[in-house]
Amino acid sequence: MKFRISLLLFFILLNAGKSYSQVTLRGIVENENNNTPIPYAMIFLSNTSIGTLSDSLGHFNLTLNEGKHELIIKSLGFTTLNFELEQSEIQNRLYRFKLATDDLELTEVEVVSKRDQLWYGNLEVFKGFFLGNSTNSLKSKLVNPNILILDDQSIPRTLLAKANQDLIIENPNLGYTIRYLLHTFEYSLAEKKIFYGGYSYFTEYDGLSKRKKKQIETNRKKAYEGSSMHLLRAIYNNKVEEEGFLVRRLRKIPNINRPSEEHLDSIAQNIRLGRPTPYTIEEFARLKKLPKTIDQLEKNPIDLYQYITKEDAGKITLHFEDYLQVIYTKAKPDANYILPYKAENQESLIHFLNGKIEIYENGSFSPPYDLLFEGYMGWLKTGDLLPLDYKPL
Repeated sequence: MKFRISLLLFFILLNAGKSYSQVTLRGIVENENNNTPIPYAMIFLSNTSIGTLSDSLGHFNLTLNEGKHELIIKSLGFTTLNFELEQSEIQNRLYRFKLATDDLELTEVEVVSKRDQLWYGNLEVFKGFFLGNSTNSLKSKLVNPNILILDDQSIPRTLLAKANQDLIIENPNLGYTIRYLLHTFEYSLAEKKIFYGGYSYFTEYDGLSKRKKKQIETNRKKAYEGSSMHLLRAIYNNKVEEEGFLVRRLRKIPNINRPSEEHLDSIAQNIRLGRPTPYTIEEFARLKKLPKTIDQLEKNPIDLYQYITKEDAGKITLHFEDYLQVIYTKAKPDANYILPYKAENQESLIHFLNGKIEIYENGSFSPPYDLLFEGYMGWLKTGDLLPLDYKPL
């Protein structure tokens, strides 16, 4: 079964990586209605471990590395504020951030305490596609699943999920507690497609023994190697092959042996109405199962740097119209990754939806929904997610 996945995972345009300069963002969080300060609001860069709280007077300082960031400001009883900012545009002054009251959160939606068997079944589906099924994912725990609103009725054969509060995820293998503000989740059984996204904030475990810290660092490095973050950082630094990636162009060409959808619909209607047709039911079923496209893979690896332009510091633009087959040669897939054949390497497929993507030094990309990952990278989920400020030792 092949799933198209927009990472976003997990991966909503964020930036907090290695840089040569830092700037402090000074701000105050205020109530939009009466301009009173909001104490102890949470301020963080999404998908990182970089964050802080406003003080009793609503003030905060947050250090930013070079590049583009997505800043998230949230407080109980107020709508979450999120926006992009460029570190180079931040001035040495106090910024005021206004939060609007959230009537829905203030009144608090009543959560039904009794869950039926169907809800628990949907919860397992959600955890499988949100947390994942890798070694790290299966050790992870969704602490507060009861805040989830799971909907399998609005769209046929589709599971939708949302939450009015942060999902709390404990990941002992990687040593993180993750607060995940789920923005969207949609799993289509008919299309075999999963799409989800949100804003995440990582807190490292503390009080660990030296032995445990060493094991966690080993696990993190293993999760990083071959990941989409690793690949995008390698592309940014023009070290794709050096980092262990083989990248080839893959084209999907129309399958001339498969009739058009209009022709297939016409055949189906004739069969239903008992009209003459040159196809038997068995032949029609065979035609229906034929793939719409045929994969055409180039033999030699591609030099991606010929498709890159660099206009601003800390950012490159990769222009590419086709698919990329990506093989990571320095590690085998996770033991739980099941294929009909034995895979010696991590193999993925990346689809550029709009012909170009901006890539940042820390391995984030923009626009956040313009890359689709299939294969191994698409199989990895939140249970293998690392913050964008992660640096392998």
